[in-house]
Amino acid sequence: MPAITGKHTEKPYLDEQSMVRFLLERLDANGIVNSTVPGILRLKPDYRSETYKMIVEFDGPEHYQVARKVIEDKIREKAFSDAGYHVIRIPYFVQMTEPCITELSGEKIARRDAFKDFPHGFISTRSYPADFCELGVERFLNDLHRFSAIRGDILERLARANDRVGDWRIIYPPSAVSRLRLDENRA
Repeated sequence: MPAITGKHTEKPYLDEQSMVRFLLERLDANGIVNSTVPGILRLKPDYRSETYKMIVEFDGPEHYQVARKVIEDKIREKAFSDAGYHVIRIPYFVQMTEPCITELSGEKIARRDAFKDFPHGFISTRSYPADFCELGVERFLNDLHRFSAIRGDILERLARANDRVGDWRIIYPPSAVSRLRLDENRA
């Protein structure tokens, strides 16, 4: 059951709101949230730190399901990079644990204990990789490589969802099954 904190309901997984709270608490309390970047028209990153010249974007399911969104993300990332920012993307199925904090921020975040005790993977979603467009599948596979320290946790969550649902085609994209090296009995 989600906890109620102030006016907001706290979800049992990382979402954009809790990710921003994490960044404000642990990276840069002067970070700027959902505001345009000077010199870049109409682009509002989820979080921006001028101190570290860093942009952080939280990628929900639509960033994997809609090809146009995947392409727009690449264009946005290039615009931010060209303006001198380091861009970090946080997938919705990754939680802020020590290995992820280190992977994402390098040495910029000193306090690396887990932000919340949430498991990685597809926790309370109905948006599984089978729902991703082909560009989203490629992004997902790249994310599994980028977050190799938690790859097993993410795949285990998918396996549990597969066991619960009972039809691998609802969970796994056919184009990626062989690249995920899944157990034949599970997928």
